[in-house]
Amino acid sequence: MRRVRFALALLTVGCLLIARAGRVDAAPVNPGDTGISIDGTTFVPPTGDLVDTSTQTVTLSFIDPTVPTPTDVDVSLTSQVLRDPATSRLTFVYSFDQSTAVFPTGMTNIAQSLTLAAFGTVGTDVTSDSTLLVDRSADGAQVAANSTAGDAVQLPTIAIATDATEFDNNGTASGSVSGDVALPETGTTTISAQFSASGTFQPIAAVEPPPPPPNGIPLPAGVWLGLVALAGSGAATRFRRKLHLI
Repeated sequence: MRRVRFALALLTVGCLLIARAGRVDAAPVNPGDTGISIDGTTFVPPTGDLVDTSTQTVTLSFIDPTVPTPTDVDVSLTSQVLRDPATSRLTFVYSFDQSTAVFPTGMTNIAQSLTLAAFGTVGTDVTSDSTLLVDRSADGAQVAANSTAGDAVQLPTIAIATDATEFDNNGTASGSVSGDVALPETGTTTISAQFSASGTFQPIAAVEPPPPPPNGIPLPAGVWLGLVALAGSGAATRFRRKLHLI
């Protein structure tokens, strides 16, 4: 019996160690935090009940100082909301589909940024499939992710787990992509593109139910004065009857 218990204990410990080794923890990002490192190599897509999803086209217009006409590149941005069935807390996932996009050729030293809003004061844990540095504004509203020195444009997927249980589609996503390209003669020049999107999902504070009404229905002040006057009139009439005045 002791051997069986000892074997079960070792098996339990082994399972716990395996579970802990395979678990990927998100990085907490609090209001005012800067330079929080996200290791994209350990990214695991979040799970939960899909509550809502929305996809829109985002256009990146690359401006080259040596070319008068911008180069437009279309990508798809998908915003999703997942709910933890155990806690009802929400995770917001923002992902790009660039499978059909043709970016300017020969770009090097690529830098990317993505700013998501608005997260207010809710707690946020951030994960991504890209290696990023994440900042959060002092008021907590904006979560900004940045990457530098890349060899190719690879727009990130970012998952933000929150302690919120309510959401709406009044959020925004904006960012930029820049990189160096070779000039026809010698040297290099930097080209860049800005993008922005509205209507993404964002957490909101839960709406508190209104307080229950007080016992009884309060009457307006004018009604109370009328009742007092009426009561006074009745009392005066009874007093006059007693004195045989009426």
